[in-house]
Amino acid sequence: MSEAARQIAIEQQVVDKVYARLEVMRGQTMELREEGHHRAGSGPVAGLVERDAMVLHAAARMSDLNGQEEGIVFGRLDFDDGETYRIGRLGVRDEDREPLVVDWRAPAAAPFYRATPGAPLGVERRRVITCEGPTVVDLDDEVLSTRDTDGVVGEGALLASLARTRGEHMRDIVATIQREQDEAIRAPAHGVTLITGGPGTGKTQVALHRAAYLLYTDRGRFTDGRVLVVGPSTVFTEYIGRVLPGLGEDSVHLRAIGELFEGVVATRRDPASVARSKGDLRMVRVLTDLAWDTPPNAPDHLRTLQADDLAKARLEIRKRCEAKGIRVNGARTEAAKVLSDMLGGREVPDAFLNAWWPPLTPQDVLPAQNGEWSVDDVPLLDELAEILGKPQKPRKVKPEWQLRELHSGTRLAETFVLSWSLNDGWQLFAPGLLTPIALSGQAIDNNGYWAAQRWAAAIILREGHKVVSWVDGFDPHGEEGYVPVLAEPLPVADTEEPIDDVYLHVLLDEAQDLSPMECRMIARRAAHASMTIVGDLGQATHPLAVASWPELVQRLGKREVRTLDLPTGYRVPQVIADFAARALAPGIEPTRSFRPGGVLEIRQVDDLTEAVRQETGTVIAPDQLAASLNAIPVSQVKGLEYDRVVLVEPADIVAAEPRGMSRLYVALTRAVAELIILHTKPLPENLTRSR
Repeated sequence: MSEAARQIAIEQQVVDKVYARLEVMRGQTMELREEGHHRAGSGPVAGLVERDAMVLHAAARMSDLNGQEEGIVFGRLDFDDGETYRIGRLGVRDEDREPLVVDWRAPAAAPFYRATPGAPLGVERRRVITCEGPTVVDLDDEVLSTRDTDGVVGEGALLASLARTRGEHMRDIVATIQREQDEAIRAPAHGVTLITGGPGTGKTQVALHRAAYLLYTDRGRFTDGRVLVVGPSTVFTEYIGRVLPGLGEDSVHLRAIGELFEGVVATRRDPASVARSKGDLRMVRVLTDLAWDTPPNAPDHLRTLQADDLAKARLEIRKRCEAKGIRVNGARTEAAKVLSDMLGGREVPDAFLNAWWPPLTPQDVLPAQNGEWSVDDVPLLDELAEILGKPQKPRKVKPEWQLRELHSGTRLAETFVLSWSLNDGWQLFAPGLLTPIALSGQAIDNNGYWAAQRWAAAIILREGHKVVSWVDGFDPHGEEGYVPVLAEPLPVADTEEPIDDVYLHVLLDEAQDLSPMECRMIARRAAHASMTIVGDLGQATHPLAVASWPELVQRLGKREVRTLDLPTGYRVPQVIADFAARALAPGIEPTRSFRPGGVLEIRQVDDLTEAVRQETGTVIAPDQLAASLNAIPVSQVKGLEYDRVVLVEPADIVAAEPRGMSRLYVALTRAVAELIILHTKPLPENLTRSR
């Protein structure tokens, strides 16, 4: 047996033990779930919610484990004191509570990522274990000590990982996190953590692993959807969507910029000139004026008031409301007062107010162009939602007789109701109950309603409410009865929609491209949140992108910042990285590439369509050519990686927008093995000379 086979067999024994233990845990989870269901059917309510939550969480975790494709155990640490730890995607203990696997996020696992030959942290050997499900298929060792270490196999974990092909979705890098990446992942949660680095430095991976780390270290605070991850496009969020579930985390909200406004999914970007206008802070004033303006089809007269009078009234209403902090949708009462004053105190009909001051949604104020929203529209809709406030629909109270005729079955009473029952005599219902709280029996007959009202008033007084008089009404079953008029009305049930839970940590990827209006949209969601900001100024393509990181942090309304730089590229091969650096903006340092090799081919062709047809790989083209070439639009590739990229017509990419050279830099750095450039037009001048 070869040494590699012998070492694999050793690790397989451990992995088998871990999976056997997991089977026991699955069985315990099923028993716990069954017990919870039993208690739900027969036990008291107290404690049941907590039990159900625990069962559901455990079941979800088991589901995650069942879906692991690359195995739970991925690492081993051998220390100079003889201790050995296995590292995995989650912690597993044996029946005696001794650790079989240490969670990669635990402090004990930190040396797996931070130990180096210069600072081994007591580690003699670091081993990466590659599994396919429960089967160990490969090992790669790195010796960090000068002492002899038996059974060293493989070529080193990082190099082995870099040699793997890309898939359709991003993989986690939990087995090959490097020291500077680990420092960024484990940075404190408070304040703002800024992670910078060029293409291939693992910024996005680090950000996602950081989200998983925060959930592990403070689950009670960050779980239940309190972490928001924002990416640049739906293509990007789909690409990274499997990383966090693969790390056992599925409670994070993952959204593209075009999905942050509820009910809208926008994927199309506007041309640069339009995006510049929509992203400018001057849009706030424009949108505010639109929101207070007269809606289309509103009536243009009211009794003696003509169109000019109504226009003056609207200005006065806005002035009063802005002074009081009242939003547009909350201004109906002020509108009624102003109009009434102009009519000499006469009441304003509800029908007129409903048409002249209707409840508005952002979509009412800013209709979609040709029925399609752009990504640049989304922050405008979000801003309008802030300006308008929640729509308050005019309350239309139907007559009780109409409610009775239209309603089938019982209906909860909103107050106390006294009615006659043939079998039980007079019965008194309380708010929100279908069964009476008191029955008079036959002591008071059906004609003795005065006596019945005195009897009911005494009971209601014991409930803490004094009856002043009685009016006609209906009980929950639609029968005629009497409703008390109380000295102090009952509190009205709050019908407002519940306020969404605030986010406690917001993670922004490709943050260098956020416009001022997009920053306002995110700042509203991050008002009470710590933040992780990830980006690369060299890849800034939005016409209103920031020139510096302090400028972005200021746009987001934050101050305390810690900056961590990732200077080493692990994905883009050296030959491709050096060529792409020619497109970098002046003053931005290129990333040092750790990865050797790579293929770069540049070919001028006569027929672009035919040349693309003969190539294999992922085709990236200028947006205007993408559909005809069955290619990915260049505006959609930020943050993505492919093994072999066929990049079409660089000159058109540069010419399409003010920051076209930065867009080209993004496109040139998407390949992690081979980059083929096809062009019919002359290449941009930057690419024809060395940096």
